[in-house]
Amino acid sequence: MNFNLSTFQISPKLQYYFSQLHYFSLLSLVLLLPYWGAWKIMKLLLLVIFISSLFSGKVNIKALLTNKVIMTLFTFILLTYISFLWSPADIVFSEEFKSAIYRYKYFFLLIPGIYFSSLSKKRIKNILFMMALAPIGTAVVYYLNTLGITDIYPTVYGGDSRIFVHYLANNFFLTYSGIFFLQLSLNAFIKKEFKEFTVFFILFILFVSSMIIDPRMTSRLTLLVFIIVALITPLFYLKRKHSIILFVVSVLFLALFMNTNTNMKKGINTFKVAIEENKYTGSWGHRLGFIIVGVDIFKEHPVMGRGVSDVRARVVAYSEENPEYFIKDPARHFHNEHLHILVEIGIVGYLIYLGFIFLFLKIPVSDPLLNKLKYTYTIAFLLMQFGEHYLMFYATSLFIGIFFILIILYGEREKEELSQTVSP
Repeated sequence: MNFNLSTFQISPKLQYYFSQLHYFSLLSLVLLLPYWGAWKIMKLLLLVIFISSLFSGKVNIKALLTNKVIMTLFTFILLTYISFLWSPADIVFSEEFKSAIYRYKYFFLLIPGIYFSSLSKKRIKNILFMMALAPIGTAVVYYLNTLGITDIYPTVYGGDSRIFVHYLANNFFLTYSGIFFLQLSLNAFIKKEFKEFTVFFILFILFVSSMIIDPRMTSRLTLLVFIIVALITPLFYLKRKHSIILFVVSVLFLALFMNTNTNMKKGINTFKVAIEENKYTGSWGHRLGFIIVGVDIFKEHPVMGRGVSDVRARVVAYSEENPEYFIKDPARHFHNEHLHILVEIGIVGYLIYLGFIFLFLKIPVSDPLLNKLKYTYTIAFLLMQFGEHYLMFYATSLFIGIFFILIILYGEREKEELSQTVSP
């Protein structure tokens, strides 16, 4: 099932032009993801990326279908799609079902469109670098807002400007930027490349401080996740003895931060109030209440879930019976994607999802920076899913999809080089 476009006498020159079109379209896509008004352009770019990949090299369908990592991800998506078959919903093809279809449909363009491409290892690294630079407009505007020069906020607050995507999605992008430039900074410092270290460290500070400079734009959970990952990251660069010392110091620092930071103390206090007084108020209190709600609903259909058609409808019905879990919170979703997957497609679906993550992390990547990034950002993503449904936001869903497939493709490129080296 190897489909080679040379059969149609596509000239090398034309293939080169298509590969250039593919590369710059993908670069444009990752640079536009944090910005709300570009969605129509991004849909066109996805189509261009897919079509140009078919004419820029060799389309190996067999390799795609036998790639365990990609097929596990597609199995997870397809199981989500067909779960309407066993849904107890009265209206099977509900708005929620349409939302689920919309959530993942672009993966079927994105993943083959990148996997079939002729992207080199250098270009893959360039794209991952540009993904880290993409939210620089967000960071700069947050600083300008704080200085009173501008008054531009993400759609959840501004509404009128329609420039940025939801602030939680922006924090998702900023977290990647912070982790990426932290690793580049540490890498340059260890190699004693101090000019590069200075540049990367400035970018690291720029992106991380933008997450906290305006309290209205700060997500406590995202900030906490970043701190945890930032404390873990240096462990990859140290010897075991030093790693143990740093780990102990990091735990103490994290405990101190949690108990002294005003926002964190507020979040912890809402947890205590929810547990001790059964009052589920505040951001963290609501999330604890939704966990209780989600676990109860999950128990109704634990093996295969209740399907994609009526999770929200079931939560709404539950809220009418148990209003104490929904005090002053109009949202009727769990704020916890792990729990949402369990409710939607049960233990079976969740194990497939974890299987994909496990296989992804097992991909051998010899490049030290990308190998560390593979672990650190995946850990950050899994932790952030405990607080929000990042696979449901189109921008963050595409972002993490691009990250996954680029790392997968980089591993494939390394295998190709190794096989060429070994073969006589």
